[in-house]
Parts: sequence; C-alpha cells; structure tokens
Amino acid sequence: MRKKNSWQEFQIIDLIRQRSGRLGVRDQIGIGDDTSAHCVDPRKLELITCDALVEGVHWESPWCDPESLGVKSAAVNLSDIAAMGGTPQRAFLVLALPAKTARPFIIRLIDGLVGELSRFGVRLAGGDTVLSPGPIMVSLTVQGTAAAGAVIRRTGARPGDLLLVTGELGTASAGLGLLRRPRLRIPVRDRVVQRWLRPLPRLREGNLLAQSGKVRAMIDLSDGLAGDTRRLTQASQTGACIFASQLPVSLEARMAARALKCNPLDLALCGGEDYELLFSCPSPHAPKLINKLRKRTGTICTVVGKILPQREGLYLTRPDGCRVDMPSGWEHGASEKRDFLP
Repeated sequence: MRKKNSWQEFQIIDLIRQRSGRLGVRDQIGIGDDTSAHCVDPRKLELITCDALVEGVHWESPWCDPESLGVKSAAVNLSDIAAMGGTPQRAFLVLALPAKTARPFIIRLIDGLVGELSRFGVRLAGGDTVLSPGPIMVSLTVQGTAAAGAVIRRTGARPGDLLLVTGELGTASAGLGLLRRPRLRIPVRDRVVQRWLRPLPRLREGNLLAQSGKVRAMIDLSDGLAGDTRRLTQASQTGACIFASQLPVSLEARMAARALKCNPLDLALCGGEDYELLFSCPSPHAPKLINKLRKRTGTICTVVGKILPQREGLYLTRPDGCRVDMPSGWEHGASEKRDFLP
C-alpha cells in the first residue's frame, strides 16, 4: 500500500537521529542501520529491531487474511536480523485493535504470528495491547544476537566491490498488484500473491554470509532495489551502478507484470517488499559465495551491480546500455517514480 503525506520517512529518521543524542556506553550501532546493536559481552552483540504494519497503509482486510498478517509481521522484523547476520531469539508485540474486532480474527492473527516466529526458533515474550479508534496496527520488536566480529553493517562497501542479491526481485510487488485486482486471473497468481503475503526472511543466508567474513555491507530489500541501494551507498559513502539486464526477475513476475500492464524491471527496482538480501563483497570472492549459498541453502544469488567511488554517483545501466540516474525507490510520504525504462 502506498499513501502520500506531507512528510518523508527518511527526513523523520534524520530528525530523530539529530535529536536523540550520542550512543550509550554499550551501544555499538545506533539509528540508521537494519538493527541497533549493544555489547552484551566482548564476544556477543544484542540486536534489536522493530516494525509496524498499519491497516490501510500496509494492508487491507479484503485481501490480507489474518494468518498472513501475522506471518508478515514476523517476517519483516526477522528480515532485519538476517540483514545483520544475526540470530533472532525473542519478540515483543504491541497490538492496537478497534473495539469491534472479532475474536476469531485476533486468534488467527496471533496463530500466524506465533507460528512464523516459532519456525525460526523465536519466542513471543511480551508486549502490550491497546484500543485503537481507527485502524488495526501490529507492531513487533525482535531481539537477537550476533558474534561481535561478524555483524554486517550498511557502512562497509568499498569501490570495486560487486553488489549481489539473493533470490528474485519484483515478485512481491507483482503480488500486491494482483491482490488489488481480484478479477485479474493468471495461472501463476497464487505463487506470486504468496510472495507478498508471506515473505521469507533470509536468516540462514544472512548467517552464512556473516560467517564467511567476505561480505562488507548488507541491507534487506524492503523498499525496492533502487531505494535500498541508495541507502547502502549513502551509509558507505560510495556510488554504485546497477545493471538492469542482470536483475533476477522471475518468469512468474514477468507474466504478472504483463497482466498488470507494467514494466517488470520497474517492479524489481521500485516495487519493494521482496525482503531479499543485498550485499557487497570484493569481486574475487563473489563466485564462491554464490556457490556456497546455493549448496547450503538452495538460494540463488545474482551479481546485480558494482560499487563505485562516491564522486561517480548512483546510476542504472539500462538493457540498451544507456546510463540513467537511479530512481528514488519508495518511501513513506514521497511520491513514486515509474516508467523510466524503455
């Protein structure tokens, strides 16, 4: 769901960062990464992240069932832990519900949430329930751990590194498009829709990449490849080039894009909610990492770009070889940019 506002998400984050003060004594990572990180002991860091899903902004009741809402609420938080190379342990839920919310709806939502957390060894350990005068809101905080020397931040990319992404891009956004058009039927509809309703957090992949010691920077793809590449390069103070012809867009996503009358590369770059991992590594290590991920997890991994010096900026090489500025991706409160590809 995309709704415009008078503010923009990352302006608010910058404002909060400016006014929140310095890091605490035990804080290793503060505002501006996928999770915060706090020193538990010399060998271990505690990771904490939180995310909220609001009815009418992130989902609509007619096409998002309660179980899927619970699953997705867990998955989007677990994905942040994955992007740091961590292991999730406990979760804390804040649930805001209108008074008229039916008990069966609540039971199904909690079952979906707890089931997804349990699948990854995470325990729901506490939280709060409040009355909402308007929409339903599901806000989850997840705590995890990582070895002190193995946490992967957004800040480590260096010119010459390759940019790689796990899995496929654009399928989730195509699924959202199909959910919004219930009368639009295509043979792969169910698979495409499930990618949006129930994303898969890449925890095994994130752990493996962290343990390799070869990955310099990483972020999960919640706001589209274009937007999250920009955030990774800003944090690393670099530029980057993305190769449009190398983006891993599935046949199913292309079929859905054709039915939706949109460019599949637009979905891959700006659609968002893929929750794949985007990471950088020195080019000599890329083939081994690709093979290791495939053998250990079954997940494909694709080179999609290259890290450049900051002065060279951020751009996209289109399939015809022409260079264009990177689109902005999607952000709360900002308008979307579309149709920049031929």
